[in-house]
Amino acid sequence: MMNVSSKKVLQYVLFLGIGFALLYLTFKNVNPTELWANIQSVDTMGLLVALGIGFIAIIIRGIRWVQLLRSLGYNVTPTRAISAVAFSYLVNLVTPRVGEVARCTALNKTDQIPIDKLFGTVVLERVVDSLMFGLVVLITFITQAPELLLFLEESGASLPELNTGFFIVAGVVLFSIGAVLFLTKRIWLNWGFIKKIHGFVSGIIEGLKSIQKVDNKILFWTYSFAIWICYVGTIVVGFHIVEGLGDLGIGQAFYVSVAAALGFVVPVPGGLGAYHYLVSKALVVLGYTPELGTAFATIIHSGQSLMFVITGAIGMVILYFARKT
Repeated sequence: MMNVSSKKVLQYVLFLGIGFALLYLTFKNVNPTELWANIQSVDTMGLLVALGIGFIAIIIRGIRWVQLLRSLGYNVTPTRAISAVAFSYLVNLVTPRVGEVARCTALNKTDQIPIDKLFGTVVLERVVDSLMFGLVVLITFITQAPELLLFLEESGASLPELNTGFFIVAGVVLFSIGAVLFLTKRIWLNWGFIKKIHGFVSGIIEGLKSIQKVDNKILFWTYSFAIWICYVGTIVVGFHIVEGLGDLGIGQAFYVSVAAALGFVVPVPGGLGAYHYLVSKALVVLGYTPELGTAFATIIHSGQSLMFVITGAIGMVILYFARKT
């Protein structure tokens, strides 16, 4: 049988392969000469501004995490929290979905905060981020409905149609599983590993409840809005640094931000390939050439990746010395 390490390696290779396949689909019909010309037209100073806005989002995310942790009674310095968040982005460039675990582990080592409570606050952050993403999608639907629907159709990101039979079968299966678990709970609740899971889940739940204890809830939600404003702001500035996209506005920025966010949802390292494919496709739907759309996606993704490497490496060094003190 295949051991756990082999399965992880196989899974990583599979996801990396998906990323390269999406890169191939993105670049296969693109004129390389025109693509390079579009990339060379980039305003370097404007790119630095766009990346700076992206880094501000990391800073705000770290400060918001401090607010959640302090509501649980843990006095974490903003520097360490921001460093842990930056480090998580670096890890996600290499191994998707591991960055959140890495930042919890890092802060556990520096501040001795229980992993389950750290993980609970991160889960809460993801719930809030999902709500914010839903708001961005809603704004996009209101302002760019035809383009959004066409993009979802052409990119294959549209939801499949589910008939009534599916929901009936799913309901029966879930009810049956729930009934069996309820009737046998006196047995499995006494299993050792179930008790360990229960303890870990309890810690996560306590982390989730941290939002109820936050002193300034308005500030918390302001941070959450600001993070996504930074994401959209990066796209807005990006439009103005690539020649030929300067006529795009805020509405189109929300629309392209949806495509960009979906690119990072795909479990490939650092959004490789998925980001390029979806963002370029979004711009093609708006009527731009594949070369221009691909150039924009490549510039923003490459710039962000470099920023993640630099800030993540600095964060890793800060966390290393924090463990020594």
